[in-house]
Amino acid sequence: MQTDPERVLMQNDAFCLTSCSLSQAGLEAEITPQGNLRIEDRNGVREVEIPRSLPQGCAAYRGSLPVLNALYALALHELQADINADGHMLAGANWSTVWTRDIAYAAALGAAVAAPEACRRSLDSRVRDGVVLQDTGTGGGWPVSTDRVAWALGVWALFKVTGDRAWLADCAAALQATLEQDARVLPAGKVLRSGETSFIDWREQSYPDWMTPADIGSSYAFGTNVLHYVCRQLLARMQRVLGKPDLAAEYDRQAAELAAAIKAAFWNKGSRQYGIMRLANGYLDERTDTLATALAVLCGLAGEHALHTLSRLPRSPWGTPVFAPYKVSQEQAYHNRAVWPFVEAFVMLAHAELQDTAGAGRSMSCLLRACMAFGTNKENYNAETGEADGTILNSDRQLWSVAGMLGLFYHGLFGLQYEKENLVLSPCVPKEYRGSHWLTGLRIRNMVLNIHVNGYGTEIFSVMVNGKPASPVIPLDTVGHVQLEVELMPAEDAESPANLPVAMDDLPEPQWDSPTNDMLRWHPVPGAVSYCIYRNGTAFAGTADCCWPVKNAAPYTEYQVQAVSTQTSSCLSCPFEAIAPGARMVLPPFRVGEHAEYSVEHGRAWLDMRPCTARLDYMDTYLPAGTYRVRVHYCNATASLRDADTCALRELLVDGEPCGMVVLPHNTEAGRWDDYAYTAPVTVQVAEGRHLFSLCYTPRCANSNGETNQCMVQGLEITRCAAAR
Repeated sequence: MQTDPERVLMQNDAFCLTSCSLSQAGLEAEITPQGNLRIEDRNGVREVEIPRSLPQGCAAYRGSLPVLNALYALALHELQADINADGHMLAGANWSTVWTRDIAYAAALGAAVAAPEACRRSLDSRVRDGVVLQDTGTGGGWPVSTDRVAWALGVWALFKVTGDRAWLADCAAALQATLEQDARVLPAGKVLRSGETSFIDWREQSYPDWMTPADIGSSYAFGTNVLHYVCRQLLARMQRVLGKPDLAAEYDRQAAELAAAIKAAFWNKGSRQYGIMRLANGYLDERTDTLATALAVLCGLAGEHALHTLSRLPRSPWGTPVFAPYKVSQEQAYHNRAVWPFVEAFVMLAHAELQDTAGAGRSMSCLLRACMAFGTNKENYNAETGEADGTILNSDRQLWSVAGMLGLFYHGLFGLQYEKENLVLSPCVPKEYRGSHWLTGLRIRNMVLNIHVNGYGTEIFSVMVNGKPASPVIPLDTVGHVQLEVELMPAEDAESPANLPVAMDDLPEPQWDSPTNDMLRWHPVPGAVSYCIYRNGTAFAGTADCCWPVKNAAPYTEYQVQAVSTQTSSCLSCPFEAIAPGARMVLPPFRVGEHAEYSVEHGRAWLDMRPCTARLDYMDTYLPAGTYRVRVHYCNATASLRDADTCALRELLVDGEPCGMVVLPHNTEAGRWDDYAYTAPVTVQVAEGRHLFSLCYTPRCANSNGETNQCMVQGLEITRCAAAR
């Protein structure tokens, strides 16, 4: 196919990408006449050889822009390199395992189309004992990390390609069991799902410095709740396919209920954006979460706000950062101050969904720029420099980055979509990418498609199917070869916003300066012009000073301070607890086991899953009637803060009656069994009298590991919040 003359695809202050070359400070890259990638940078000149032959069974792409021809072929070969001898998709060159969220996002972006059998094997490997496995994350994984429901995205993407209903039935059953397991640890009456932000699972990169894994586990993340909405939305579709309309209606009801809760909890009417998380005390962190926003657009959650909230995401010259503002205390890039290509790919698809060719074109160019600069589909790169060097962790041929590049073609330029029992073409070709685009040998169920898209824009002028005028809708039960010719109606790209928001640093978190129950004091924050004071998660005062007098009528009040400048703000400070005299007590552990088989030594008790250590009673005590916050002073040093799957769980009993689940995540580094922290509080109401508090291992307390569920505990802290009404 003849190539077009060299054409600028994107140019800004950081780089210039053309149809066959890239130019940026300290680096030049080009597609050679042989179709390879030649890179010249400070380390010299190297050439990335891109094989001409494609992996067996993969669709071929050819177009009039050399950069697209080369990088599509590179992505297919990198995808093939990520498949191990057992047929599983590894997370990248540096990652020798399969992860739930990685395979789910990768399948949804394009891997399900390019390598369906490897996707199936990989998705299947993430189910154990009938439930979906949670990836490791903060505090030992589930239920601090709760984004394993992303698996539904991968399942649905693969089913649309294969049409395997028996496999879909097994997957639907696993998702049902997973949601039921989640529900067993949810506080009664809660609709939102607690847990940390989806793939942003390094707590120091995105959460306030003071938050422990227990705090994170009791917070609510926008992105994770979007995934729980998507899971229910897709489960409803699965049940309809499987002929179970009643179950489908139930999951539709759950999805609608969760959608309303998400809107109420995360939508900020002032900024017309979604906040990244809501703390347990109700405070909404107004930073933006890019992946969550894109997914909210794609699944329809964003509704009428979709285009505004997507187009107003803060950007850098190199792409769309994971979240913004950046956390100023974290200088090295990883999730913080970084662009992840797979996230950029979802941003691209969200723009394409809204027929915003200008926005889609920006994301396409950022994806292509990164791959050309690095000679591979890197895991991430610095949002301020565009460099991969200096990031905390990185990998070549990162699975979901590779899949994101493939998604640029399958779901972007060619617009492969699925509506009920049809394959629908909805191309999104920005003007800069105009020309001929061929995708040949594409296997979807029992058909093989050759698709030719010509022109640019999103509006289809004409479609020919096997030489006859038709619509861009192909029934999924079609058998055999199908030739599609799609001519687009040329249209100018919509005007991009004149000034896209620019991602910047936040302010440091305020630090307390010996506050008391009567006077709040904190140290000044450089760059702050004022401070907002919060009481129990709600703003109630502002000042330019570093102190504020308070009067407390309640037995327990929690205060936090936020630093504010003209352009940005800080995360909230660590909470200061104003506690009335006598409102807090600490109960020592009394006996371990039903018959005190193990003694309590030095005020500490060991808990695990054995019958003799499955129950701990605290010293019984008299309490006035009222509402109380109950926390456990504990240590779980089974593994480090962000590794393994051994977050511990126990039921809190009051006088033998279950009152809530206590989550005891890893709170320190492995082996440091003298390093104690507090769990998140469980709220209980009691009548006046003496009460016995207990921690008990029950079947509801099964964690992801299944075999190791252990911790050390000390005192039980009981704080009166309010008197009985």
